[in-house]
Amino acid sequence: MNRERRFYIPAPLRETIRVTAVAFVVLTFIGYVLQRVKPETVVPLLDALASLVEDNALAEADSAALFGAILMNNLSALFSAILLGLIPFIRLPAMELGVNALLLGAMGAYYQQRDLSLAAYLAGTLPHGVTELTALVFAIAAGLNLCRAVSDALLRRGEKGAIPRAFADAMLLYARFIVPLLLVSALIESFVTPTLLAAFL
Repeated sequence: MNRERRFYIPAPLRETIRVTAVAFVVLTFIGYVLQRVKPETVVPLLDALASLVEDNALAEADSAALFGAILMNNLSALFSAILLGLIPFIRLPAMELGVNALLLGAMGAYYQQRDLSLAAYLAGTLPHGVTELTALVFAIAAGLNLCRAVSDALLRRGEKGAIPRAFADAMLLYARFIVPLLLVSALIESFVTPTLLAAFL
């Protein structure tokens, strides 16, 4: 297999990735606006998220332990997001995309409303977020692509072999792109982000 084929992503999956990325950006903006205009709709989720982080023993863990926990959690979460695509018609991966995007945007507004530094928020999310959110978009797109193949097969309008092909494409995307992206993300979040946050807080 040559280098071009090694990093090849099939056209239908590439298109789904593009649409998913655009949807993520739009939903992030909506989350920001919702928190600014009608905060009571998002604050309970943000408070629950903050409480979960505070109660997590890993908040006090050393960087190596944090790295392992973050990596395993993200690998599991995004693999599960892909497998949700096996459930036809409902498009459950899209729900995970929506929740993550809305919370990301809402958190930015949440920081501003509490007179916290937006720079601190960006320092705490942007460095590892670039790779982690890219991996999230890839996983959600793979799940949606799989869901479409399963749904079309049940409606007897899909091509023969579409489900195995969509599943194989998803697993290749996971192995070649998502796993390396999450590895980089966990390294940054564990060893770089705490130092960046300390400079702003």
